[in-house]
Amino acid sequence: MYFEFSYPVDRATTVKRRLAAEGVSHRLLAKLFAAGAVRKNGQVTGNQPVLPGDEVGFTMLTQPLIVQSHQPLVVVKETRDWLIVDKSVGMASVPGPSDPTHSLLNAAAGYLAEQGVTAPQPAVITRLDRDTCGLVLLAKHPFAQGKLDQLGVDATVTKIYRAVVEGQLDPPAGRIDRPLAKAPDGIHRRVDPAGVRAVTDYRTLTLGATTSLVEARLETGRTHQIRVHFASLGHALVGDPLYGQGEAGAHQLLQASKLAFTDPFSAGVIEAELPLPEEFSSALR
Repeated sequence: MYFEFSYPVDRATTVKRRLAAEGVSHRLLAKLFAAGAVRKNGQVTGNQPVLPGDEVGFTMLTQPLIVQSHQPLVVVKETRDWLIVDKSVGMASVPGPSDPTHSLLNAAAGYLAEQGVTAPQPAVITRLDRDTCGLVLLAKHPFAQGKLDQLGVDATVTKIYRAVVEGQLDPPAGRIDRPLAKAPDGIHRRVDPAGVRAVTDYRTLTLGATTSLVEARLETGRTHQIRVHFASLGHALVGDPLYGQGEAGAHQLLQASKLAFTDPFSAGVIEAELPLPEEFSSALR
């Protein structure tokens, strides 16, 4: 199975301009033309003139770029072009030097192959830290990724998190607007006036005896943003070994709980939500 796209022509133009109007990037178009994957009225074509009544389209490239793995993948929502999955704690979002084959991206490629997709090329749109659980949006193919990138992921995708933090926030709701920068060790992030702007809106949902369940909405998507912002207020995430009191081998109680975006293909809103993990409820009790 391949991803195929076709579009009617309603005015005199060229193949390239008609496909560019649908969000096909210049870079992708060059690859499509080189691979003979572009069609005019069902026939392979180059950048020729087209007239009203013609139809242009293309077949998505099928280079097998991603190593497939067949780990369990919890699919929360799926359309022709998108996957929303529930990532577990301990799984990296994308392959890395230490493990190039067992990330969420590898598992998504394996899942698509099992569905009959030829040489799948998914892309992770909303990454999570290895030890953060919850919803991740993936594009099934590079065309979908490019269309969302053109719109701006931060501006298009709404991401809401739940976290269990130490203590009780005062005020119980507010905005954290503190710039972040990489620390000298290259691993930690820290609040730094010379850093990039980072904004987190939050509200307290539930109070425990020594902890609180908070909801956080990201206006920006910086590395470790939620973890560093709450730690900077003196309310680090429970279990966080980098910024809180978590021991080595522990993990922060942070879940990407809600995700919504407007599908650039259909203009419809796609959304998903997860229940609160029992581990979070236990920490509040």
